[in-house]
Parts: sequence; structure tokens; C-alpha cells
Amino acid sequence: MEMRDLEHVLNILTLAEQSPRIGIVMGPQSGDAELLAAHALKERLGDKAVILNAPEHLQDRWSHMFKKERPRKEFALALDTDMYPVDELRYEKEGSKLRIFLSPQHDLTKDAFELEHRHIPSDMIIALGFGDETDITHILQTDTPLKNPAALINLSSMPLETLKKEMPLPTRQWDIDAMKLWSRALLRSYMEDKNTIFWAFLPKEDFQKTNQSPNILPALVADMRVATNLPALCIILWQDQDSVVNNVHILVSGTDHANVALLAQAAETPAANGNFIISGFANFSEAEAEMRKLLKNL
Repeated sequence: MEMRDLEHVLNILTLAEQSPRIGIVMGPQSGDAELLAAHALKERLGDKAVILNAPEHLQDRWSHMFKKERPRKEFALALDTDMYPVDELRYEKEGSKLRIFLSPQHDLTKDAFELEHRHIPSDMIIALGFGDETDITHILQTDTPLKNPAALINLSSMPLETLKKEMPLPTRQWDIDAMKLWSRALLRSYMEDKNTIFWAFLPKEDFQKTNQSPNILPALVADMRVATNLPALCIILWQDQDSVVNNVHILVSGTDHANVALLAQAAETPAANGNFIISGFANFSEAEAEMRKLLKNL
């Protein structure tokens, strides 16, 4: 690992510890890897991190894994005071009506004002998927304001694997319901190929009865791999409770990233952090048959 990358990571950790609100901003060059990296960052940084502007088409593609991000925005009434000097500003609220009063040095018309719709200012921003730094400057000015310009971390040119390896995971405490879901997975699991592949099956009733979301599966598998010495390759088939047809999906999770990459390439789907998803099967049998075809590529 290069010293420059290490310094980058240490800077992130220091700023993150000091920042009450962290915005993760995605640029025009963002793809699946950047979206997955954004969610990995959010997981590592905790509740104070917010993905501000994930592209809609990427969120749609990964909606079976991640809840769509809809962070609240603010409206602002903007006036250029160099062009329209103002001596006094005040506001009053009468009943349900809010009035803003200005004392301009010259006459004003409504054309002098601009209505802006922007995200709540962040104490720190992490940028992903920006090929041109002018794009970052523009988005900070128009959509994702930053309180302290020095608290901008641009990871667009940093290898995502570096971030994944060097940023420590927070201590995670799984609640009882999450453990119940994992217990149900174990009840419907088996090992094969000399205990090198772990298969598990989760029907929609398991998520309903444990009040859990499929979103937790990658993190849950990662932690359970450590706790229960799971094989290098884990295949979890689950049923989406929110869909009626083609609602069976496959999570492929592995510690051998070369093998995961081969499987992902064969499935024509992106992989990140040793995980990828294959979606849209009518039932478990169909999903398992497709997965076994892919395993022949190893």
C-alpha cells in the first residue's frame, strides 16, 4: 500500500471522527462499483453518513439489496447582495404564514430572487466517481453544500480495494431477530464440494417472521464467516417478500475475489467487495440450477 493512500485513509478517519454529518456524493462517472463502495462507506461510518445523490438507475438495479436513499433537502431563497444590496433582513411568523422582510437599497422584483433546492450542509463530504474536479466544485455549489471546504475527500482516483482493506469495520452487535434469521438460514443449508461451498435458502416467510430485510445479508454473511468458519464461497438464495413474480435472488459472497470475479463475469453482473447479486428467478430450483451452471466456470 502506498504511503499516499495510507495518508488518505488516515485523513478520512480523522475527519469522520470529528464530523457530525458526512455526505457521500457520487459523480457522473459513477457505476455499480461506486454505489457498492458508497454503501460500504456508509456501513463503516455509521448513522451519521448519508448517500446524497445516488443515480436512480443504479438504485433501481440494486434495490433488492439496498433501500433507496431519499435524503431530505432544503429550500433556499437566494439573492445576490452585490447586485441588490440589503440593509436589514428579518422574518416573522403569523399563524401558518412565514414572512421574510428585506430592506433593500434599491427596488426589488421577484426576478432578483432564485429558489434553490439543496441537501442539508455536510460537515464532511466523500466524493466517488468524479473524473473532473470541476464537477465536484459544481455539485458542492449547487446541490451538496459543505460547511468546511477542507473536509472534502475525493476518492475517485483511489483504488476502492485500498479503502475496503484499510478502513476498520465498527464493532457490530447483531440483534436477536438477525440471529434468528441466520439460524433459519443454517437450518436450510448444506456444504458441498469437500466443504468448500456453503449453500443456504431463505424463503420470504423467514424475513417476515424475523422482521429483517435482505439488505443485511452481505454484512451478516461476512460476520458469520468469521464466527462460524464458513467456507470461502457462500451462496445464499432468498425470496423477496415485496415481489410476486421472479422474486428469488442469489447472493454470491466469497473471500477468494478472483473466483468471485470469474463467477460475476460469467453471470454478466458487477461484483464488489467479494459480493454480487443475480436477480429475477421464478423459484429456488431455477435459481439453484443457474448457479450450478455458473460454478462450472471455476
